[in-house]
Amino acid sequence: MKKNGVQFFFFFLVTLAFYAQQSETNIPITVKMTGVFEDTYKKTALAFSTKDNEGGVFIGRRYKKGYYIEHFDKNVQLVKKYEFEIDKRHGKIDNAFLSGDHLCLIESLFNKKDKKIEYFINKTPKDSFIFQRNLLFSIPLDAIKKTVSFFGMAGINNMDADANGNFKISKNQKYIVFTIDIKDKDFETHRIFVFNNALEKMYETEFKRGIKDKNFKLENIDIDEKDGTVYLLGKVYAKEHKKKKEGGKYQFELYKINGNTTKSLVFDSSERYVGSLTTLMNKDKLFCIGFYSEKNDKRYKGVAYFEIDHENMSLLNKMYSPFTKQFILDKYGKEKEKELKNISFRSAHITENNECIVNAEEYFVRAHQLQNQQGSSFNYTYHFRDIVSVKLDSNGALIWARNINKKQADNYNSPYLSYTSVYHDNKSYFFINGSDKIKMISNDRLQFKGTNSKKSDFYVITLDSNGSFDYKKILDDKDSEVSFAAGNGILNNDQADIIFQGQRGNKKQIMKVSF
Repeated sequence: MKKNGVQFFFFFLVTLAFYAQQSETNIPITVKMTGVFEDTYKKTALAFSTKDNEGGVFIGRRYKKGYYIEHFDKNVQLVKKYEFEIDKRHGKIDNAFLSGDHLCLIESLFNKKDKKIEYFINKTPKDSFIFQRNLLFSIPLDAIKKTVSFFGMAGINNMDADANGNFKISKNQKYIVFTIDIKDKDFETHRIFVFNNALEKMYETEFKRGIKDKNFKLENIDIDEKDGTVYLLGKVYAKEHKKKKEGGKYQFELYKINGNTTKSLVFDSSERYVGSLTTLMNKDKLFCIGFYSEKNDKRYKGVAYFEIDHENMSLLNKMYSPFTKQFILDKYGKEKEKELKNISFRSAHITENNECIVNAEEYFVRAHQLQNQQGSSFNYTYHFRDIVSVKLDSNGALIWARNINKKQADNYNSPYLSYTSVYHDNKSYFFINGSDKIKMISNDRLQFKGTNSKKSDFYVITLDSNGSFDYKKILDDKDSEVSFAAGNGILNNDQADIIFQGQRGNKKQIMKVSF
């Protein structure tokens, strides 16, 4: 690792209160940007961000062999900068958080020499960037089922969230949980580590389920902000479901784990199919939410809702709500008796009235076979299509469902695809890239069309508490020296700010959007 001196660059501030084009509804977001600057390394991407509790923010930007660790003040002026290099002795940074007056970076290292995975904490006073490195824990490689690497888009339908390990910081940053899939030919096994904000290990435990790994798909983990209790949700293909005539041949199992104490709840989808579920927590409420079908696991007719009593781990309520007529008209421009496909969960939020907001996206990958004299090869196109957003009342009944037409594609998983979303003050905000013109499609519907990183405008779309839709262009590409990547925004821990990076060639710029 090496430390860079403080680098100052020209700074300007933009404060905008945007108004939607369809109505006079105010879209009150504040945009602040650095000036345009250049790095030593051409390609960088946002990796993590956390607030400094003084109005400023710490940002980590990844390049090929390391990270720029940067501290910006409340006006997005650079205070100081540090270069964290990856080598044989230093691994990748998975996330950051504050512990008192210290900035902490969580590091995972694939130690080939000693044949183990190591997890470190790099801790520095937040005003100095003088790091001290301490080992949190390590696991021998021969004990781990697969090489551990943490992923950015968790919860993709029909993907085992356990395939590469799992890691999460609670929203209030009081607790950190790691789960590692351990090799065991007879049992689904996870080693779980929970630390508090002071980096003290609260407990280490091993979860075992008497079933082979191939029959257990980890949906996700969640952590209670009050006491560090871990909730582990799995989709289990048990023997007793193989002869089931209708619905999915599996059950969902939710485990409540705190130290050596474990409670569990088992429930299934009855005659329906539920491709994937995720847990959602808020104060005293615990839910499992996903999409369901009446055909198979890869089709979607509506929203599945399960309310859990987390004290005694019992099922309080369940509900299956089909998509509304308005949703179908949004998507197709006419009524259709047709289930959706390729829907991937993106985020979920609980309102002050215990209503649930669920956001998803139409996502799929297509392979194209190419023939030449040397043989055949494949190219892949990544498609990020419509945005799906639904709202459920406190009993799980569907209030509204909306489909926002969007069409984006590229031959790699570009940060200019997809979207970044946040829920704030009874509104959902979606930030996307698109062309300079919004396309009008059948029956007076609008479609946001994608473009490329060299020419991409930056939009915000909102859905209010009634499901009413507004949008506004934040930045026009022709007025900016860089293009901002909307698909790779980083939310700060209180979700009141989002950080975006813009770049074009060596030129870079940081944008902070506040609510």
